[in-house]
Amino acid sequence: MEWNFRNIDKEAELNLKHFFWKCTACGTCRSGYTFGPPPTFRKICPQGQKFGFEGFFASKGKAALARWMTSDPILKNEFEWTPEYLKTLYTCTGCAGCQNQCQIDFKPHIIDTIEAMRAKAVQDGVGPLKDHNVLVQSMRNNDNPYTGPRGMRAKWMKGLDVKDINKEDSSVLYFAGCTPAYNAPIRQLAVKTVSVFNKIGVDFGTLGKKEVCCGSTVLRLGAREEFKRVAEKNLEIFKNLHDERGVDTIVTSCAGCYRCILEDYEIADDFKDYMDGITIKHTADFIYDLYKEGKFEPKNEIDMKVTYHDPCHLGRHVKDWKVDWDGSQQWKGSYLDVEDKGTFEQPRELIKAIPGIKYEEMRRNRNNSYCCGSGGGVKTAFPDWAAENAALRVEEAEQTGAEKIITCCPFCHANLNDGAKVRNSQLRTIDLVELLDEAL
Repeated sequence: MEWNFRNIDKEAELNLKHFFWKCTACGTCRSGYTFGPPPTFRKICPQGQKFGFEGFFASKGKAALARWMTSDPILKNEFEWTPEYLKTLYTCTGCAGCQNQCQIDFKPHIIDTIEAMRAKAVQDGVGPLKDHNVLVQSMRNNDNPYTGPRGMRAKWMKGLDVKDINKEDSSVLYFAGCTPAYNAPIRQLAVKTVSVFNKIGVDFGTLGKKEVCCGSTVLRLGAREEFKRVAEKNLEIFKNLHDERGVDTIVTSCAGCYRCILEDYEIADDFKDYMDGITIKHTADFIYDLYKEGKFEPKNEIDMKVTYHDPCHLGRHVKDWKVDWDGSQQWKGSYLDVEDKGTFEQPRELIKAIPGIKYEEMRRNRNNSYCCGSGGGVKTAFPDWAAENAALRVEEAEQTGAEKIITCCPFCHANLNDGAKVRNSQLRTIDLVELLDEAL
């Protein structure tokens, strides 16, 4: 199977040079802004917040480094990997906050460029970082990044009456993901998803022990070969389930799995052949659609004030773009959202549909949500900083007066709770399905 990865090498067919040379270092990527009401103008880059926005830590700095790596032969010969350079690459959470703010041609390909530089580091034998190697090796050995044996993947299902889709037909596959399977504090996410599905009458099945990691974690690190291995395995599994078990919808609780299968698998030449007739949905979208169809209504009153944290991979990461060639919509050559596939309003509507719930928005929200700090391998290599960054988000949530933070991502879920510990805060984060399960 051929994969059409973009690269930074100027000799490569699918190179990004045209885009990162367009960066003017204007600094628009410094802040998240909206015109309101109320107007918002706050820092958006976790890496810049911690290490200093000016220099090489911001997206404009990554563009400068990419130019250095791929410029004329004289300069290129002077380039060599250093610990400092690797730090600038691997302390980025890949949140795409900068991509949402950028106003020029670099906009759609900032994250592509950063991940392509990481892939080059892996290709040259210097990446990923030492702490990441355990994660990559675990993927090779166990088909998951958590060093957990394959046999432990279905432990979260113990005592649950769940259909084995390897043996029984169903139109819906619940793809739980690695984090609920192997991270014990997050296990309730998968358990409560099953509970909600049963309460609202969803006929579904799971792969159990045969589920394989989507590959997102290793792809973000630049380990493309390992990503391809598990992605191709999954595409084969999905096609077989469609042909033999009637699966036409894959539902996942993980924002990272959702983004990866929806966006990253698509660059495979054979993607359409394998995924023809199959739709990928996040649980928030799937449950929301059933709610709008009148299939269920939250009945139980919950007297609580909450706020919602938008996961990066469920929101601004899933965008399509078009170019305003004639300047009729913005200005000539500018990039415009052609379809905002991000899941923003669906979780909010479900939360507000629960009797007794009081909802308050954080200042940075939707496309301008502030990243929890867990993505891009940061939680693995820089766990203390990831938790410190999450503490900033918890502080913002505290300002709303909320008693709980609701989110739809197991990575955010875990890291925001770590951030609360850093602040000695009593504010806890739960998943949307945990709240819904209580309301049904």
